[in-house]
Amino acid sequence: MAEPHNQTPDDPPLNERLLDLFVYVPAGIAVAVVEELPRLAERGRERLGVRVSSARALGHFAVRAGQKEFRRRSDSLLHRGGQPTPPPGRTAPSSRGPTAVPTRSGPRAAAHPGVTRDDRAVRPVPPQANGHVPPVSTLSIPGFDTLSASQVVQRLDGLNRSELVSVRAYEASTRGRRTILSRVDQLLDERS
Repeated sequence: MAEPHNQTPDDPPLNERLLDLFVYVPAGIAVAVVEELPRLAERGRERLGVRVSSARALGHFAVRAGQKEFRRRSDSLLHRGGQPTPPPGRTAPSSRGPTAVPTRSGPRAAAHPGVTRDDRAVRPVPPQANGHVPPVSTLSIPGFDTLSASQVVQRLDGLNRSELVSVRAYEASTRGRRTILSRVDQLLDERS
């Protein structure tokens, strides 16, 4: 009988090649990894050790700072009866009297000439006549809470002075959107 043309006498039989492929090669890879692993780790440590140490130190610092801020805010919530503490540099809205609202100058203020917005300048909020915040249902802008600041600003020109004061008091005590508050202040200044 003649030998097949695709197999030379030096080639191992198919079962030997499959045994190499599925048994000996994986075993050899596992042995090589076990032997080379410490050297690979040492090379990685040499190249990235300083960076990893710096990243760990920065991570520990960030976590500690976050924990301190979280504790400060949660303690503040517990002591203030559920009202959140404003971020540094801002004043919390209150329904008990005048509230300070920061104003700024910048490109966004150009949309309404005369509106000055400067973080250092703080103007008091005109108090509501009775000192209370009006319910949203009494405001002259239907769906006030569902509108964006730009949508509210578009509707402010048609309000009279008392309606503007109500909108001002409500917005200052709830969301405190500076765009609305600044435009109301501008309109109140014009109408006084």
